[in-house]
Amino acid sequence: MLRLTAGGTPTREIAERLCLSVTTVRNHLSAITRKTGGRNRIDAIRIAVESGWV
Repeated sequence: MLRLTAGGTPTREIAERLCLSVTTVRNHLSAITRKTGGRNRIDAIRIAVESGWV
């Protein structure tokens, strides 16, 4: 999910690809942002890339 987000894939398309609801994708991305300590999705992506997670 984070890899798709980092690639610029819209939330709706991520949901379709992963067979999830848009709300579930948004909730997961919010959790990722919290867990990485990022201020927003972009910051969370940066942290994940720098840490080698993506």
